[in-house]
Amino acid sequence: MRWRRSEAPPLGRRISQSGPSICRLSRFLFAQSPTPGANKTSMPSFSPSFQTRRQFWLRSSVFSLSALVPPPLNAQLIQSANPPEDGSQLETIPRDTLLKFNPDGSPRRFAGNTVICHLPQQSRFRDAVLAFGDALRSSSFGSKLAVLPGDSYHVTILGGPNDQDRDRYGWPSDIPISASIAECNHVIGERIRQFRMHAELPIRFCLDKEKTLAPQRPSGLQLVAADANEKLKIRTLRDRMADEIFRYRAADHDTFGFHISMAYQVRGLTAVERREYQGTLTHHLPAIIAAAPVIEFGVPEFCTFGDMYRFEIQTLLRT
Repeated sequence: MRWRRSEAPPLGRRISQSGPSICRLSRFLFAQSPTPGANKTSMPSFSPSFQTRRQFWLRSSVFSLSALVPPPLNAQLIQSANPPEDGSQLETIPRDTLLKFNPDGSPRRFAGNTVICHLPQQSRFRDAVLAFGDALRSSSFGSKLAVLPGDSYHVTILGGPNDQDRDRYGWPSDIPISASIAECNHVIGERIRQFRMHAELPIRFCLDKEKTLAPQRPSGLQLVAADANEKLKIRTLRDRMADEIFRYRAADHDTFGFHISMAYQVRGLTAVERREYQGTLTHHLPAIIAAAPVIEFGVPEFCTFGDMYRFEIQTLLRT
């Protein structure tokens, strides 16, 4: 049985007057639909027959209203009605990961240089992040992750060149692309020693909760500049380093998302494992945020690396 437009219930007619309200209804509706293998204790305590009739009525209302809304919103409703179940887009292992790790999670050689800030030592924030990393390592899907050592946790201020894909990642315009990574490290290091930041410390970030919780491969924590002044300070510093030190700008220079990498997914996760990851993340996030609502990083460090497990500090940027 399908509702005819003329038979749409009063609730549906009222909601059809507002696009955002329809979106909220559709999200509420399909959030109530059980996912195969989901934890059934999280479902509302309705009787099966009542729940079935309730879902049928709401689904019929939403679809009968789809003819009354603009095409873009209509498409959004249809997409909500048929959410992806397999998450196949999250099972594809990115090229970046394949260059850095083997399928068993062991690191591949991936040498280069970068400017980063390690997590503040002996801080509640670092303790909370390490606890999350330990939870990933001991999870049921831990064997499908390359969980990074806690000592390597950092935020990248500006990534540098590496020896694996010089064309794609970028390479200094005035250094021969055939030069060894050791030679590149030396040239960049000398420029770093002559560089002055002219920026006030500390560098302040906040955890971007929305982006961190968004469906994605297990990776880490997404950050955002603490305020408009910090955003300008960080952008100016990145622009200057790109132009004066590295002498190239990566393709994502203007759109780079700040983050703390904690793990790389090296094999696909099942739907159950993805839900477990989301639950682990949701459990640890409040403690991480409470430990440092504003995360303060000290002097940026010029580091070289042979793989993703260890970042050797060569020198600190001068203020």
